[in-house]
Amino acid sequence: MRVQYAHTLSQYFRMQIPHPDDLGTTRIRMEKTHMQKLGIHEGDIVKMIGGRTTYAFCITLDDDHYNPNEKNFVCLDEVSKNVPMIRVSDLTYSNLHNFHIGNLVELQKSNAVKASKVLVKPIYPIEPNEKENFNLNWLYEQVIVSKGDRIIGRHDPKKTLGFFVIDASPPSDAWIVDKNTPVELSDKIPENFIGMITRGGNLNSVIPVVQKIKGNDFEATISAIEVYDNCMKIIMYVKDSIVHQEDQTSGLCTPTIRMWDDLGNHYMFNRYGARSGGGQFGDSLWGGANKHDNFSEISLIVIPSLDKKAQELNISIEQLLWDIRKHPPHNPVPVKKGLPIVMTPGARVDEKCAIHGGPWNFKINIKEK
Repeated sequence: MRVQYAHTLSQYFRMQIPHPDDLGTTRIRMEKTHMQKLGIHEGDIVKMIGGRTTYAFCITLDDDHYNPNEKNFVCLDEVSKNVPMIRVSDLTYSNLHNFHIGNLVELQKSNAVKASKVLVKPIYPIEPNEKENFNLNWLYEQVIVSKGDRIIGRHDPKKTLGFFVIDASPPSDAWIVDKNTPVELSDKIPENFIGMITRGGNLNSVIPVVQKIKGNDFEATISAIEVYDNCMKIIMYVKDSIVHQEDQTSGLCTPTIRMWDDLGNHYMFNRYGARSGGGQFGDSLWGGANKHDNFSEISLIVIPSLDKKAQELNISIEQLLWDIRKHPPHNPVPVKKGLPIVMTPGARVDEKCAIHGGPWNFKINIKEK
């Protein structure tokens, strides 16, 4: 998997929640001025690189569109404030594997071919008679697919058989599929399927890194990179005084990271690992409300595994994002002696995303390690 790493051919955008009309589609929406800068017209196809690479139709975002449920981004530096925003449909967001609204994607104008046949693996187990009649007549509109993408209808998923894309013809990186596209079923596992990453993989080596970046209100450390048979794991820690500025708040830091080697291989962030991706600790670990009173322990899975011929790794932390949530205070309800206490979770309220923009770049000499 050799991909030339080239920032000059693409532009970063920040993901915002979908437009309500785009559920069940492969669409993004962006402001007309940004479309013009990239030479994109209404209905053009764009390629996006996040945790995975996927494709979508691009349409213009209404200037007066407002969604009361959209994420509140608090940018802590000028770099973050200048990142343009796009609205990404639910299917496209799922296929990007970016794991957090507010994370960054690279975007550029692209193209796709009309599929003459698509090879798919149904998401849900189906009966033999269903296999014979499996088709795409439930698709609401045309979708753009690439290998490994997941497509599911916008209606009841229990009644709509979604699928993973295994391949399609004619040969291409992306295909246009509609309800009339001929389908062939497969039992093959999709490429880079999340459940297969690190399963059964052997830890071959550990590259010590110990690189730090510091700001006025945070300190981030990449401590090591674990190299497995089929992936790598970046181990990272972030201390900050951003999360606990108010009572009853919590927030795990999630970085956007790019990594490439001296051979031109691009290693893509695939998912968070370990404790569902990280653990977040408060004052108890670091001894009171000092300068850094919050601590995030993070592990990130990147694919593929390290090229054995590579001698240098480049790591770029593009941004740090804290998903800060203020929780309602716990008010114990008196109960009569002897009665069981029923615990009910409190609702999360007053969410916001605090963002520090980079990039911060490191070079790691693998040969010396």
